[in-house]
Amino acid sequence: MADHPDINLARRRMLRKIGLGAGLAYIAPALSGLSVARASGGSGGGGSSGPSGPSRPGRGSGGSTRNSTRQREPRRVTQQQPARPPAPRPPEIVALVPAGQPLGPALAAGFTALAQNDLGLPDGVLVRFGLPQGRGLSDALADLGTLLPGTLADENHLYRPDDFLCEGADCGAHAMIGWTGWPSAMRPRLGMIDTGINTDHPALQGRRLTVHQVDLGERDSAGRQHGTAIAAMLVGSVEGRVPGLLPDATLIAVEAFHRSGSTEQADAFSVTSALDLMLRERVDAINMSFSGPANAVLERMVARAAEAGIALVAAAGNGGPGAEPAYPAAWPDVIAVTAVDHRERIYRQANQGPYVALAAPGVNVWTAASISGGRLRSGTSYAAPFVTAALAVERLRAPDLAVEEVTAQLFACARDLGEAGFDPVFGHGLVGAPGQCHGAGQVFSVSGE
Repeated sequence: MADHPDINLARRRMLRKIGLGAGLAYIAPALSGLSVARASGGSGGGGSSGPSGPSRPGRGSGGSTRNSTRQREPRRVTQQQPARPPAPRPPEIVALVPAGQPLGPALAAGFTALAQNDLGLPDGVLVRFGLPQGRGLSDALADLGTLLPGTLADENHLYRPDDFLCEGADCGAHAMIGWTGWPSAMRPRLGMIDTGINTDHPALQGRRLTVHQVDLGERDSAGRQHGTAIAAMLVGSVEGRVPGLLPDATLIAVEAFHRSGSTEQADAFSVTSALDLMLRERVDAINMSFSGPANAVLERMVARAAEAGIALVAAAGNGGPGAEPAYPAAWPDVIAVTAVDHRERIYRQANQGPYVALAAPGVNVWTAASISGGRLRSGTSYAAPFVTAALAVERLRAPDLAVEEVTAQLFACARDLGEAGFDPVFGHGLVGAPGQCHGAGQVFSVSGE
């Protein structure tokens, strides 16, 4: 008996549904595979797009609908593996071991002495320890205190430069704080702890510049971009596009940073070693354009430097308004510097808090590039040198005053910004160049007159 027409129609509809479902079940894996391949290579097709240029649509992803639905022989897609980030650094300990204390008990317990530095201080020997296998950081710190009595130990924290590359109009940072001259008679001994420095950069040729490097052990040296920029801001040639703040000063620079993957960082061992060298060099002021967490060993060395009469200046940090305090800037012996733009507005990435002492130009600041020429950069890193230079000159103008007295004078002469009086955003206000400051019956002048 012939099927009823309604039954035939129902069968045809069912077959079409089955065929369509089977087609989707077959096509979906191929589309899924192509999607994964694109994602693993970055945004856009082909996996080659990124910050350097716009993405280009790959075949079958962003082309016409007609091409994407045409029946073709399946293509073999080779999935590119994403770049593997560097393995996290195993935790380490930095310790001040009393002089004469043998390390044998710690080494026998499985600790590894990765590096050590005989400090020129009564604290003894600075040691960078690797942890015993299978031992956690907190337990290892407790063990070390028992094995080496009298030792001050902490995690070997990491510190990073406080900078960001930016683009925009040329800067007027010097004029913004009234820095219009360079006292040739003013030749302070400045110190800086930073990344590598290109001493062959035109801005640094012929400068009174000495560069040291701490023992980085098995680690690679950091690049020269950040350190070259800061050095040029401090002592760059007067013939450059933007002259250094104190081109006749002597600059003692310590390269303390190493490279870890694409990151440049310094640990507490390296920074502490660098500060010890600064004490030996008897510098007047130290610029520290980097930040990280609090560290007991590094804090001890910062206090030693302050006791020796060295002025300490550090970047306030680029963590943003809600970030935790950044160190070394947040220690009481250090002047923390935040960054403002040419309209005296706070840098949007700057840390805020009661430890912020002064503001200085730090947005779209023109300074030396790593090889030649220059670039515009932003960050609290680039604000700190203005305060370092101003403090160094005022110390020379009043050599009989303690660092605390000169610092107080600098605070009193700052131009108030934001809320009236001291505030956690701008501190005491915008630093003024030497010569802008009048107080206690004395005029500080960049000309020395």
